[in-house]
Amino acid sequence: MARASERATRPSPSADREVLRLVAELYYARELRQPEIAEMTGFSVSKVSRILAQAREVGIVRISIDPPTDEQPALARELADRFGIEVWLTPGHEADPSAAARLCGVAAAERVADWLPASGSLGIAGGYTLDALASALPRRGLVDLTVVPVVGGWDSRNRYLDVNELARRIADRLGAQVHYLHAPGMLDDEETKEALLRDSAVAATTRHWASLDAALVGVSGGPTILPGYGTVMDRLDESGRGRLRDLGVVGDVSGHLIRGDGTIIEDEWSRRTIAISIDELRRIPQVIAVAAGSNKQHSLLGALRAGFVSRLVTDRQTAEGILRLASGGGAGATTAHRTA
Repeated sequence: MARASERATRPSPSADREVLRLVAELYYARELRQPEIAEMTGFSVSKVSRILAQAREVGIVRISIDPPTDEQPALARELADRFGIEVWLTPGHEADPSAAARLCGVAAAERVADWLPASGSLGIAGGYTLDALASALPRRGLVDLTVVPVVGGWDSRNRYLDVNELARRIADRLGAQVHYLHAPGMLDDEETKEALLRDSAVAATTRHWASLDAALVGVSGGPTILPGYGTVMDRLDESGRGRLRDLGVVGDVSGHLIRGDGTIIEDEWSRRTIAISIDELRRIPQVIAVAAGSNKQHSLLGALRAGFVSRLVTDRQTAEGILRLASGGGAGATTAHRTA
């Protein structure tokens, strides 16, 4: 039993709550900074921070944020109708490619989470935009869903291409299971790649590719574009970049090179890359592409014309650029609409 002196000096729960309320009022209503509150109260700055966190936990502070609107602009409908897909436009008008990509990924997270199947298998590619999306995904309890990389699982030089780590993070946010792909993205030669694909540990993951229920992919820019962040094109030297440019490559989707007209280019790049096949990619019921930035307008147009994207998340400026290119003929006028 506590001594009488202890009972006399210990603050009551109601007094504690009033301290929480007072500090919260100073911070939120009177707009004082935490160091100012610390000086006024005699608390340390770290204690002020803890009090503010506790005030939110016990409900003294309730933060209200308007929900996002489900209404999409006519631009989204125009792009959707043009390619026979579903389009969701994220906010922002960032001119910087890296800022546009990250903002698109973060803003896409909740919408993408709502689209994902509750069970089955989800294929994941890597990239800068999907890295941002993974960090912002809402928590889910999709215990019957398994996340599977659809391209080689690790890259020691570029963390955005470490698809195993990305798959782990996405599975953690979704409450899902995960299978890792114990293989690099690109091998030294085609023979090594084929030998590795026959390995039982690798095949345990790649066998899921033929029966995926959905896939979440990014789209890279062209081989000579330097957007200010690491991309899959950084695996090439200058001569390799020039070779792909001369072949008409405008980007990469899940290890496959595409032209602006939607055709897939066979090159030593793809022959050395461990990735889901184009036929397997096209058979997936739902392929969600998330990408934005001026550096990706041509590549996104190519991916849409290729016909394996069913849902696209991008921003307004990128969508406008895609439609301008498509209306002007761009790098070819062929359009393959997505079919179930």
